[in-house]
Amino acid sequence: MLRKIRFLEFLVLLAAMPLSAQKVVGFYATVSSSDDTNMLTMTTDLFYTQLQNMDGFSVIDCRNTTYSEGVEKKGDIIFYAEIQEKDGQWSCTLNAATGNPLKTVQETRTYASYYKILLDAKASLDTVFAKLYQDNQASSSKDQSDSSAAGSGTASLDSLAGTWVGEPLIDKVIILRGGKGFVIFKNGASMTIAVSIKGKNVSVIQQGRSNASFYPEIARELALKNAATASPISWSLVLVGESTLKGSKTTLVEDKKSSSGISVGEIEVQWTKQ
Repeated sequence: MLRKIRFLEFLVLLAAMPLSAQKVVGFYATVSSSDDTNMLTMTTDLFYTQLQNMDGFSVIDCRNTTYSEGVEKKGDIIFYAEIQEKDGQWSCTLNAATGNPLKTVQETRTYASYYKILLDAKASLDTVFAKLYQDNQASSSKDQSDSSAAGSGTASLDSLAGTWVGEPLIDKVIILRGGKGFVIFKNGASMTIAVSIKGKNVSVIQQGRSNASFYPEIARELALKNAATASPISWSLVLVGESTLKGSKTTLVEDKKSSSGISVGEIEVQWTKQ
């Protein structure tokens, strides 16, 4: 099972930014005192590839440049890793910085072996960017008025933006002001979602390819067998008050009457805004 992600606030874009806009990341060289250059190169390349595959980012290749204060800043975000060995263990710190002046966040994890850094690459990347944009979201929220949402009787992307919790097998759901978002499962998987609104009715639909880890409600072997051909997971929710979403989730469920052992079904859900 993947390591549980802890700081899971993710990718909040500025309200004025178009939905299709991407953040540009300057990806710099890994900092390390290790003499194992082959391993460092492999790890750096893996982080680079994983970041290229993350939604919402384009990446500038600066892997031959070590970032420092005097180095030219490329992109909206500066990113680099630090890897050190001490007492038989490996410490990996991911650094991400944005803004003017630059504001840096870090995610540090310790591993019993170097190869576990590779296995944890996706989860640790998710976490460091979650931290970076969690702080941006908090700062931006202070500058916005909530008066337009109060008493309106309808939901809006601005009023829904933030972190939601409630499903037993989901850690957090992050809704962005632009209409996109992320579902972070307790097993460590992350799913991109699209959010749309009509009055108090909120529709949430999975984006991108399915993953067996998106179906923690069913047996793992069934999830592995059926995830690739499954329809996108969706939620049909209604806003209750200002901080509760109630409704149903359409996903794969176990079905003993079905020859495949699964079918598409609905699960009642409730999300609460943190």
